Amino acid sequence: MKLNLCSGRAVWLVAALAGAIIPSTGRAQVAGDNADIYPGNPDHGWSANNGGLGYDLWTPLGDTAGGGTYMEGVGVNNRQVDGNYSFALYAGGGAYDISRPITSPYTQAEFTISTRFDLAGAGPNLVNLRSGNSIASFGAGELISFGIVNDNQLSYTDLAGTHVLGSGEARGQVWDWTIDFNANSGAFSLSVTNAGGGFATSVAGTLEISGTTAGSFAVINSSTGGNQNLIFDSPQFQPIPEPTAVTVLGLGLVLGGVHFMRRRKA
Repeated sequence: MKLNLCSGRAVWLVAALAGAIIPSTGRAQVAGDNADIYPGNPDHGWSANNGGLGYDLWTPLGDTAGGGTYMEGVGVNNRQVDGNYSFALYAGGGAYDISRPITSPYTQAEFTISTRFDLAGAGPNLVNLRSGNSIASFGAGELISFGIVNDNQLSYTDLAGTHVLGSGEARGQVWDWTIDFNANSGAFSLSVTNAGGGFATSVAGTLEISGTTAGSFAVINSSTGGNQNLIFDSPQFQPIPEPTAVTVLGLGLVLGGVHFMRRRKA
């Protein structure tokens, strides 16, 4: 039996097959987590839980000098960056940093995360990608870092140094970050968008280290004092976007329809 590729039945069948082959995002998730899934929220001791998928347990780092973790959101300060709850670090009398290792390190991937810097901006207040998962310090094995450093504007650091992104006042707002990287070649692209609208930019460059893999990400809050909080959520690694099964199947449907119409005209 021949299938009429222009029929509604054929369109439904192709869509069903595409949905079975890949998730709605078009890409398989390598590692991901979200504060909303943690039990007993607000779970201020979230670092003791290995939530999400594709990650190993959170690891406090050796250069921590104070502060700690808490869960931001409903019933706390309502300053979450996503959903009802988000992960958060407070610096207290020193600084606090924590890392999250990936179960299977990756040479090439896309990393996404959302942040809010409810802090003065003193010192490094950052997220970074790291080779391996050294617990000695935040900067150990750093590939790239981004956030706020002694300023109120966003910046990032790569092999060439630290670059201000020209965001203007960045504190208190929600920022969505995307980093596509190849830790072997050292190439990366970074984009950041204000979730509330306005500033957005993209840059590209070379990672601080190449010929390696990404094994973890880390977060540090160095703005000491009361009510100095770095809030983040939805850290995710996934394959860099490329043509998917949906694209291939869709192209096949179009070409098949064109062939069918040509036969009808003949």
